[in-house]
Amino acid sequence: MVAEDTKTMQESERLEELNSLDILDTPAEQEFDELTQLASQICGTPISLISLIDENRQWFKSRLGIGIPETPRSISFCQHAIRQSEVFEVQDTMEDQRFKNNPMVTDDPNIRFYAGSQLVTASGHKLGTLCVLDTIPRRLTPDQKYALEVLSKQVITNMELRLKQKQLETEKQQLQVANEKLDQFVHMVSHDLKEPIMNMQAVTEWLQEDLQEKDYGNLGSNLHLLKERISTMEKLVTGLLEYSMTNVRDLPKENVDVERLVRQVLSELERSGNFTVVVAPGLPTFQTEKVLLQQVFANLISNAIKYHHTGRGHLSIGMEAEQKGMYTFFVQDDGPGIAPEHHQKVFGLYERLLRDTSRTKGTGIGLATVKKIVEDKGGRIWIDSALGQGARFSFTWQK
Repeated sequence: MVAEDTKTMQESERLEELNSLDILDTPAEQEFDELTQLASQICGTPISLISLIDENRQWFKSRLGIGIPETPRSISFCQHAIRQSEVFEVQDTMEDQRFKNNPMVTDDPNIRFYAGSQLVTASGHKLGTLCVLDTIPRRLTPDQKYALEVLSKQVITNMELRLKQKQLETEKQQLQVANEKLDQFVHMVSHDLKEPIMNMQAVTEWLQEDLQEKDYGNLGSNLHLLKERISTMEKLVTGLLEYSMTNVRDLPKENVDVERLVRQVLSELERSGNFTVVVAPGLPTFQTEKVLLQQVFANLISNAIKYHHTGRGHLSIGMEAEQKGMYTFFVQDDGPGIAPEHHQKVFGLYERLLRDTSRTKGTGIGLATVKKIVEDKGGRIWIDSALGQGARFSFTWQK
């Protein structure tokens, strides 16, 4: 029983490594076709294959002298070959009890000879074979067997290089996107930081002029204005730091009671007492990165309160029907709403669509941070809203 369990586990690991190479059902590639052609020439056989054995079939990454792209695993020669530790050779299939009734022998292509060298990974898993076949009985020489073993190692090397190249291409594309975002980020940061700095500089010059002329009538109002602009600058810098440092990796997970988390956020927000807030029952408790989920709720709830056109309103927080592997949370308000054409735009850095009509100016970073957190966690965020009809922000979060 133990031995059977071990075999099952080894097969599971073998299949996992085969799938990780991301090569099954891919088109023909020259570097593999050249190896099958070379194997056929060295061994003097009309048929040569690179055969990969998955759970139910043998699939041919490269094939020479045979038209079909795969066969059931149950009739494959290679399923026997991967159980061996050296070149597996069947000199005459008609004299071998395992194969004489095989449809590949009794029918087209009428295989009478088979020799396969295992495709062995660095971890020791045998994924398939480089094999040569013939329609007449024969025997490989020691040199031919050696050549077949060398070529089979080259097949594995090509597969590993192919995967690394694909990974490098993906990383290159990701790096390019990241660099584009960084360029955009730096450009917008330099632009948006200039405005509050110039504003503070202007107020400072007014104060200097008033002090030189000993005109103290506007001193109080100018100092208050300077304090406001310093506060705006502080919020902007804090928002930028939160956005740039947001990273779902390396953060510890803990048991989070979402209802308690939401109520804690509400208790810490300014002016939340002016709103009627309903926290729907049934919010889950689960293992996740508390600080990230808290930041998402805090931004969404804060925006609903901050940008409400009356300063008094209704706010609903809850969870929609569960999806497979995901929770869907929402924050809904009865504020001024957002026109559909702006639903995606509001998640961009520095987008402040309501800043001209709202009583409170924001930094335009909060929703960009929320989107970044949610998407880094593998979820998505969207808006249901229209002008004058409030807004409902929904986001998914991995269980």
